[in-house]
Amino acid sequence: MYSEHRYETTCARLAPSGFYVCSTDKSGRLLIWDCVGTDKVIKLDKQTIGTVYDIAWTEDSKRVAVGGAGREKMGEVFLFDSGSSVGEITGHAQPITSLDIKQTRPYRLATGSEDFKLNWFEGPPFKFKASTTQHTRYVNCVRFSPDGNKVFTAGSDKKCFIYDGKDCKPIGELSSEGAHTGSIFSAAWSPDSKRIATASGDKTVKIWDAESGKLLSTTAFGNDVSDQQVGLLWQGSNIFSVSLQGAVSTIDENNAATPSSVQHGHNKIITSLSYNPSTDKFYTCDSNSYLIEWEAGTGRTAEWKGKPHAGPVAALKVLGDKLVTVATDDTIRFNSLDSREYGQGVDLGGQPSALDGAGNVVVVATHEAIVVLDNQNIVSKLPVKYDPCSIAISPDGSEVVVGGKLDNDIHVYALSGGVLTEQPPIQGHRGSVSALTYSKDGKLAAGDGNREIKVYEGRKEVVSWVYHTSKIHALSWASDNTRLVSGSVDSSAIVWDLSQPDTRVHIKLAHQGGVRGVAFRNSSSVITAGEDCSAKLWDIKF
Repeated sequence: MYSEHRYETTCARLAPSGFYVCSTDKSGRLLIWDCVGTDKVIKLDKQTIGTVYDIAWTEDSKRVAVGGAGREKMGEVFLFDSGSSVGEITGHAQPITSLDIKQTRPYRLATGSEDFKLNWFEGPPFKFKASTTQHTRYVNCVRFSPDGNKVFTAGSDKKCFIYDGKDCKPIGELSSEGAHTGSIFSAAWSPDSKRIATASGDKTVKIWDAESGKLLSTTAFGNDVSDQQVGLLWQGSNIFSVSLQGAVSTIDENNAATPSSVQHGHNKIITSLSYNPSTDKFYTCDSNSYLIEWEAGTGRTAEWKGKPHAGPVAALKVLGDKLVTVATDDTIRFNSLDSREYGQGVDLGGQPSALDGAGNVVVVATHEAIVVLDNQNIVSKLPVKYDPCSIAISPDGSEVVVGGKLDNDIHVYALSGGVLTEQPPIQGHRGSVSALTYSKDGKLAAGDGNREIKVYEGRKEVVSWVYHTSKIHALSWASDNTRLVSGSVDSSAIVWDLSQPDTRVHIKLAHQGGVRGVAFRNSSSVITAGEDCSAKLWDIKF
C-alpha cells in the first residue's frame, strides 16, 4: 500500500513499462513513483491542474497526460521525469472526465468532457486538431483499442460511439438492441481489440462485438444502488468490474452470466475489528455500517445480508456463533455467523460506545449507563455519570471494568445474576481510559488518551508502557496471555511481551490516520484495521 499522499487520492495509473505509477490527490499533488523497489522512490513530485479524473501514459512510458477539473486549464501533458510540457490540452469549457493516448505511433490523444465533447489532439507536442459532439450528456470514458485502430467514447446518455484511431472519423455505434438503461460509466477493450465491455449504472456489465456493435453477453449484479458498476479492466480472458460500493467482481468472458468471484472491501474508515480463532476468520465494519467477513488465510471476503444498522457501528465482537454489534442507532444486534444475516436490533436506550462479552453475557457501555444482557435480553441497566468510553468483562464473567472519559478512572463492578455492584475504582491514568481488555488468565490491560498502557494483575500494576505518541484506540491479548498488541491514533501498532517488558515490535504507519482495531491471529501474527479503510496481517518477530 502506498501512503505518500496526504489528501484523498483521486486517480492512479500504472505505466506500460510496469515500473512506475502516476497518482494524484485532491490537493492537486501529482506523484510518479517507483512501484518495483521496496522503497518506492519518487521520480516526480509536482502540482498539477487541480482535481484529476483520469491519467494516460504513452507506450514508451515517457509522457503523461492528465485531465480533470482544473483551476486554469482542464488538462496537461508532460515528460514523466522532468514535468516539462509536451503540448497543450485545450478546447473544453467543463472538466475533462476521461482521456487516453494511442499506444501505437503516430501518437494521438483523445479527451472526453462534461461539455459533451470528444476533442482530438496530435503530437508530440500535442496540439488541438478536431472536436465532435455526438453525445448528448457527459462523456464518461474514452479509450483507444490496443492495436490503435479505433477509439470509443461512452457516456451518460447510455450510448457508446466508435471512431477511427488515426483521424477521429466516426465509424459506428453500439446497437440499441440490449442497450444499457442507465449511464455508462466505464468501458474497456478486449486484448485483441475485437470486443468492448461496458459498465453501467443499470447494475450490469455488457460485452459487445466492436465490428458489428451487437450485444454478446450481459452480466447482471444486485438491485441496490451500491451495485452500480463504475470501473472496468479487461485482462486476458477476465474482466474486472468495480461497483459503487467498491466490490471487485471477476467476469470470465467465456462464462459471463455471473461473476466468477467477488472481492469486497471498505471505502470508509474501519471502526472495529474482531477475530474468530475457531474459523480463522475476522470481521470488520466501517462508518457506513458495511460489514465484511474475511478469511485470514486467503483474503477472500463475503458481505452480510439484510438490513444493516442505521448508524455507524461503534464496536463488534465474536461470541459463540454470533457476531455482536452495537451502533449509534442505539441498538445491539446478535448476527448469525453461519448465515451472515443481520439480526433484529435490541434498543439500548442510549448511544453505545463499547461492548464485551463472556459466555451468554454481554455488557455494553453507553454514554449514560452500563447495560447487561443475558441470552440476548436486557437484564439490568446501571446509570453512570462519567461518560463510559470502554468496557471489558473478565473471562469468568464475575467482574466488569469500565473506562471513564471524564474522570480517567477504571470503574470496577462485581457482576452476579445480571446485577452490577460497584467496587473501588482503579485510579492513576492521566487520560480517558479508551481501551480495556482481559487476558484469558485474568490480567487486565488498559490504554488511555495520554498514550499510556498499563497491565494489572488484580489491582496491582505490573507494567506501564508509554511509547505511542497519541491516544490508544484498541488492545488485544494473544492466547498465550503474555503478548499484547495495541493500536493508536498515531497510525502505529505495537506488540508488547510481558516476559520482555523492555522490548517491542513497532509497526510504524500501520494505518495512515489511525489504527482502529487489532487482534492476534496467533502469537506471531497480528491483524490490524484502520482509518485508511484497509485491514492488514503482519508477521511478528521479536
